[in-house]
Amino acid sequence: MTSVAASRSTPGPPSSTPRTPRPSRSTPPTAPDRPARTRDLDATREGERPVTTQQDVSSVVYDPFSVAFQEDPFPVYERLREDAPVYRSEKWGFWALSRYDDVRAALLDPETFKNHPGIDLDATNDQGGEGNIPNLDNPRHDEIRNVVQRLFMPRSIARLEDAVRRITRRTVDGFAHRGTADLAQELSWPLPYEVFFDFLGLPDGDDREQLITWSHGLKDRVPDDDTLTPLAIHSTVSSREYIADLLMQRRVHPRNDLLTHVVQAEINGIPLAEPEIEQASEIVGLVFGLYLAGIETTAGLLSTLFQELAARPDQQRALREDPSLIRNAVEEGLRFRTPLQLTVRTATRDVELHGVTIPAGDRVAMVIGAANHDPRQYERAGEFDALRPNVRHLGFGEGLHGCLGNPLARLEARVALEEVLPRLGEYRISGRVERYPSTPNMAVLDHLDIEFDPAHASAAQSSVPSADHRHAPTSLPMVVEERVEVSDQVVALTLTSRDGSDLPPWQPGAHVDLVLGDGLVRQYSLSGDPADRSCYRVGILHEPDGRGGSTFVHTSLRDGSRVEVRGPRNHFALEESPQYVFIAGGIGITPILPMVAQAEAAGADWTLVYGGRTRATMAFLDELAAYGDRVVLWPQDERGHIDLDSLLGEPRADTLVYVCGPSPLLDAVEERCRAWPENALHLERFAAKPVGAPALDEPFEVELSRSGRVLSVPTDRSVVEVLDDAGVVVLTSCGEGTCGTCETQVLDGVPDHRDSVLTPAEQRRNDCMMVCVSRSCSPRLVLDL
Repeated sequence: MTSVAASRSTPGPPSSTPRTPRPSRSTPPTAPDRPARTRDLDATREGERPVTTQQDVSSVVYDPFSVAFQEDPFPVYERLREDAPVYRSEKWGFWALSRYDDVRAALLDPETFKNHPGIDLDATNDQGGEGNIPNLDNPRHDEIRNVVQRLFMPRSIARLEDAVRRITRRTVDGFAHRGTADLAQELSWPLPYEVFFDFLGLPDGDDREQLITWSHGLKDRVPDDDTLTPLAIHSTVSSREYIADLLMQRRVHPRNDLLTHVVQAEINGIPLAEPEIEQASEIVGLVFGLYLAGIETTAGLLSTLFQELAARPDQQRALREDPSLIRNAVEEGLRFRTPLQLTVRTATRDVELHGVTIPAGDRVAMVIGAANHDPRQYERAGEFDALRPNVRHLGFGEGLHGCLGNPLARLEARVALEEVLPRLGEYRISGRVERYPSTPNMAVLDHLDIEFDPAHASAAQSSVPSADHRHAPTSLPMVVEERVEVSDQVVALTLTSRDGSDLPPWQPGAHVDLVLGDGLVRQYSLSGDPADRSCYRVGILHEPDGRGGSTFVHTSLRDGSRVEVRGPRNHFALEESPQYVFIAGGIGITPILPMVAQAEAAGADWTLVYGGRTRATMAFLDELAAYGDRVVLWPQDERGHIDLDSLLGEPRADTLVYVCGPSPLLDAVEERCRAWPENALHLERFAAKPVGAPALDEPFEVELSRSGRVLSVPTDRSVVEVLDDAGVVVLTSCGEGTCGTCETQVLDGVPDHRDSVLTPAEQRRNDCMMVCVSRSCSPRLVLDL
């Protein structure tokens, strides 16, 4: 197969490609008469200079199909906003709105401005077909979009962060040693391709290369022509036929991926997928549209963002020194060089604006690229400022048809900047900066040649912590390699990645989330060898009266079963010490196993007391036998309760105590260790410890430091619920303060810690909290959100 760089067809002059007759389109439905909206487009705003006739603006030429315009659109955008805010293109037969308020009002009025028959000025509309979300109106728009909406919600996309980071690091490794790169060809395109291919569930290898070839082919265009070339038509049909075949395969052999999700979806009890899925099927249009939008928009954001920063070494330096500014830099990239430069609607009624009437049935281009540079909305609108405080922009549209995939594009752009800027150091443009030959809607680069210091790139590392310490855990598709019963009611699962790749590193005390289906997500400690990156091992006790997770594992998971794994995360890390006392009760042995192995390898003096109801219920005894008398087995039916008074009665200044097991054991150990030095005791709970009434039994406020927003948390709702309602996503898992997934930094105020994760010393620092359960002791908390 050809490479990404070689697979594109470069459009030649108009005579080099035969013109293809454009298929006819149906006339969009017309909305019934209705009263004017309060915030309508009908009327000229006070103080604005009206445009009364087209003759007044004859000197303004806006031709988005012109190569000269595409290379530098901003002077034309300025003329449009100032002299022709309602512009008529007689050549192409559309109207154009360019001022921020006008474009935003139109985007928020889907009754007046319909998406049918499509959002493109050219024949790209004919490629999407039925089911392509951007070209749909309600009610079908919401029905189709709801099929995939939850998969694209920020809380769902956040789980992909570490996978995106691994792909980015691997991609940068491919050119960092050279000191030169084509960032468009070597990063901005490959990154979204690989991320979205994995997200969809597309096969590896030649199939992906063929799809890349087709995806570039279907964008083949001739300058000053709005029709599809023969290559574009061929690539479109081939892509849709391939997707149809893949969906039929997922129907027979389902997997844990987006393709399986949509092929199994129903709308109002009716299957979305037809019995025989053809390339013209609605479900194919849905997947086809997601696939195209998920790649080119992100490639455009990445390539133009890196281009703007290349010309501004001071802004590069500021982002390297303070990565917290990167989120704002991404938003500035979306404003300044908006990937989707325009989107088209069809008027359902006569609209009068700035003294000009747009007739019903006419096509109207909402020129987002011009609106995002409107000086009426932004100070220094024509300047790129990566350090600009976060501002509202229209980079992903707004309202009913706001971009579904915007959380994924934002994630990829943020991670790319976090990884590339510290790795390359200061970089600069060294050669080609060429626009990608695509539809007039898009601003994307095909080439961006840069140079940098390879010595810096070889020595530098990302400033972003690994998965053990980040807020968003890894999401990995894995398979049960082996299932073994290791004691009465305990099974050990050995899990490997489905593609055979190495797993993220971990240290003793870490745990992972198993996503078990039907909404079940449960946390289990890793009990294997941290040096073995080929697999994870977890031990799981069957608790018939539990919440269902262990029953699912014991009854449903077998060798070859597929599961999703998030993590690893570690809130129970083993600290260095010359001496340890390890105490395990029942299934609490699982995190202790790798700890004793590490203590042994470090030459520390250690003892493990391992208790269980009976010897038959105690797992991994064969592995522990290798340590001889350092391990003391304490079956309750033979020896009663563990003698904690003898074990912990005398405090020792050079000894750390690590304990995991049922709550009564943990409570008893905590009581015996009160006289021990602070931070001597480390424990991990599998269930939340009882807590009393909240310290502040009344509403309190949460201030979000990054935006300044203030939210009120009532007495009957958690912080995370209030954040979720406000659209601020914090990933959660257990919901009861035991897993640490929702840990959030506290900048000011005193939390009421009600979790079972933080140690007393960690809680006293008041620099973080588990927002799923903890509340506030002060009237306001300031969170790093």
